[in-house]
Amino acid sequence: MSKSLNSAVILAAGNGSRLKSSTPKVFHKIGGLSLLDHVIHNVLDACIDDITVVLKPGYENKSEFIDKVTIAHQHVPIGSADTVKCALKNPTNNNGGWVYILYGDIPLISPETLLAWANVAKTCEKTAVVALAMDSRNANALGKLVPASSAGTIKGIIEAKDATNFDNTIPLCNAGLLVRKDVLQKFIGEIKPSPITGEFYITEIVRLANEAGYICRYYEADVSELSGVNTRQELSILEKYFQDKMREKHMSNGVTLVAPETVFFSFDTIIENDVVIDPFVVFGRNVHIESGAHINSFCVVEGSWIEKASIGPFARLRPGAIIGKNAKIGNFVEIKCSTIDENAKINHLSYIGDSGVGKNANIGAGTITCNYDGFNKHWTEIGENVFIGSNSAIVAPVEICDNAMVAAGSVITKDVDSGALAISRVPQKNIKNGSLKFAENRSRKDKQ
Repeated sequence: MSKSLNSAVILAAGNGSRLKSSTPKVFHKIGGLSLLDHVIHNVLDACIDDITVVLKPGYENKSEFIDKVTIAHQHVPIGSADTVKCALKNPTNNNGGWVYILYGDIPLISPETLLAWANVAKTCEKTAVVALAMDSRNANALGKLVPASSAGTIKGIIEAKDATNFDNTIPLCNAGLLVRKDVLQKFIGEIKPSPITGEFYITEIVRLANEAGYICRYYEADVSELSGVNTRQELSILEKYFQDKMREKHMSNGVTLVAPETVFFSFDTIIENDVVIDPFVVFGRNVHIESGAHINSFCVVEGSWIEKASIGPFARLRPGAIIGKNAKIGNFVEIKCSTIDENAKINHLSYIGDSGVGKNANIGAGTITCNYDGFNKHWTEIGENVFIGSNSAIVAPVEICDNAMVAAGSVITKDVDSGALAISRVPQKNIKNGSLKFAENRSRKDKQ
């Protein structure tokens, strides 16, 4: 099947009312990516680049792949066949070849499954439809495949809303269709509304094609890939499927997960081999960790690049954090939009934002870079071999040059020259017998 002749239609115009959310179902997320964008991402990975997404009007800009798809609208939901008709108004879907009809709430279908599914369509020239099936005997909300006389073929799909008595000896449920475009164009106009619901079902294309003498087949894939989302409970189940798959992927690539079930990944997390990740770590979007790094427990990392460094425990790396080789980011340290160079140490209780920290610098406990003045963010530059004493506030914009020192408890508002020692404190005053006098005054007041 030539790439140029294949296209995909993703049905994503539903409300998802059972999620009890103001956000349409397909824009809820798994692994940091919406259900719909998971489908688009996997379709693109299968080298299918002619994609039409059918949405309710007003949601065009919620997809991260808006520039890679064509958007069509379904203004009134009257069934899946009507949804496909909305997509067929796109001229690119009217040429030869095949069209995948996919559901925006079945997010974990893999590129490998999409390609294997397409291979079934090649088995016979008279094949017109290939249903994507899964064995789910108790999924009574899904349409069931009706087998034909020959093995591997079907003659229809019974939608759950129309079934008065499901035959549970027929376990295969429908999760999508692959249809020859000429057959789709020929029969979609003949689909009649259901006498029970009044909806137009795209699955009727199987019955119509079968009755016209075409062969309709099915390809069975794993239920974990093809499970859909209608409730919050099902959303959590798919999140678990996704996370288990990611954990297996990273461990197979040489990553040590000390307690795999406690580590959570984004869909785009990149971790090289020989990285150790301790329990209870969460990765957000856009994280790359190089070989040899160690992520200690209870860290949250997003938008960060980590070389062979030690992070945590209890550290937070926010977008724009770049951590160099052999750097140490310790407990209760937050880094945002900053580059921490090799061998630098920020061991505890610090906030470093919009900053550059040079090689071998040591940032004492309780240090903060004051990067925001209430209107704008400003940059702090901390040079190589700099020592910042504990409980210091570095008020940006400011530069602390190489080999300089900042005394503990200082508030730094001016640049510090190379090799200089900066001290900014209120002078200490010791009052002789002051503590005793304070206690006497306190006692006298208590007695009054």
